[in-house]
Amino acid sequence: MALTILLAFSAVLLLLSNLVHRIRTWTTLRHIPGPRLAGWSRTWLLKKMYEAKTQVTFQQAIEKYGPVVRIAPDWIIVNDVSEVRRIWSVHSGYHRSKWYEGWRIDPSRDNILTASDNHHHHRVRSHVLPAYQPRAIVPARERIVDEQLDKLIALIERKYISSSQKMQPMDLARVFLYYTQDVISGVGWSSPFGYLDKDEDVHGAIHAIESMLLMTNFIGISPMALRLLQSGLVDSLLPKPTDSRGIGKVLGLINSIVSQRYGEKAVRHDDILQLFVDSKLPQNEVEAEALVMLLGGTDTTATALRMAVFYLSTTPNAYQTLQAEIDEAIKRGVTRPIVSDTEVRELKYLRACVQETIRMWPPISSVSPKSSDTDDFIAGVKVPAGTTVAVSSWSFMKDKAVFGEDADVFNPMRWIEAEGTPRLKEMEGSQGLAFAKGSRWECLGMKLAYMELHKVLFELFHRYHFAMTDPIVPFEWKNYGLTIHEHMNVTVTKRNTAA
Repeated sequence: MALTILLAFSAVLLLLSNLVHRIRTWTTLRHIPGPRLAGWSRTWLLKKMYEAKTQVTFQQAIEKYGPVVRIAPDWIIVNDVSEVRRIWSVHSGYHRSKWYEGWRIDPSRDNILTASDNHHHHRVRSHVLPAYQPRAIVPARERIVDEQLDKLIALIERKYISSSQKMQPMDLARVFLYYTQDVISGVGWSSPFGYLDKDEDVHGAIHAIESMLLMTNFIGISPMALRLLQSGLVDSLLPKPTDSRGIGKVLGLINSIVSQRYGEKAVRHDDILQLFVDSKLPQNEVEAEALVMLLGGTDTTATALRMAVFYLSTTPNAYQTLQAEIDEAIKRGVTRPIVSDTEVRELKYLRACVQETIRMWPPISSVSPKSSDTDDFIAGVKVPAGTTVAVSSWSFMKDKAVFGEDADVFNPMRWIEAEGTPRLKEMEGSQGLAFAKGSRWECLGMKLAYMELHKVLFELFHRYHFAMTDPIVPFEWKNYGLTIHEHMNVTVTKRNTAA
């Protein structure tokens, strides 16, 4: 009887303690508007994450409540570009929140994408940054990009050319991801995985990565799930280098490749991995950064490529203007069979198409939450220390005050028309945040990604016509910070002008 009373009393105390904590947390941010449930529980945020359309949800919340919105008891979301740039700056005092820890492949070890301690992040970044500089990317890197682009073209010619006698749709969701995976593995460690050769997810890694995106977000949002992950109790469920498929298989391949770069019989290659090794990073950190390079540099570029083809194929004026510019460049005599990076960057309209695609559908659209150990004011609103400050990238990418009344429309000409005006700098400042440009956390692979985007679009639109196979439902999608596209089929036909 005494034990029953003790347990009941303990349960009541636990409930009261939890209630007091929730009231205290709610009171701290009570002055910030947002969905009613979000002030008391993470349930609202977790539900929206599960629905896989968070950026649309956050954009709607910003439109309803204003530039600073409460989306969880100790979370807010912001769409003020000037404030985002300040928060992401080197001397702001902000650091990554615990949300990033949910993205660790190894729960016990950080990498450059998950390090929340600014000093640790700066140390690792100083080691790996030289590998991503322009002098490290070209010309050797450009040769690998060209080789894989050749393979992409060969795959299209082999399997995906349609005609009046034969329909053979190509799924952009898969094929462009195969291309970016082969580019990164080739540039990264001189051994392309061979996705384009086989036209399939050879290790099952792509499926495994897409399957884990929802869970990693859940873990980052839920402190209890994060503690469970870091407790070691679920280690048996995590990917291992000995796995025969999925991320574990890729881990094993990377660890094997990295180990060859060390020891008395170490091999050397002209690739990013070698620059990591030469930077004197410990071997286990080189393994972690090699995996980050693969995960961070493939889905994002593939998403931008897919959406560029989609927006162009559904915007006839932009489509015709781009192909006319490409045809004129061919007549002038650009490098063949693959245009050079130097030449392709001179094409203003192609550059504008890439900029507009990234604005319309940011390849990285995670909440990117940061936190400060001191109180702050954001857009005039007091934000207590320890608050998780996330961003709504889709909101500021569609800001009519910056991009014009047609901000919801794909219009590459806006970039050309703004040349030589203060407006262009403002537009570039907002759009650049898609890659955290100019901030402490600027994407290291941004320059390589732009090289791939310009080259692929030039060569494909020079050779082929594209049309969405199903214009009513052109694709299905989910977004967990990275976008998963499905059934994104296009019909590809040859152009008569292609050389």
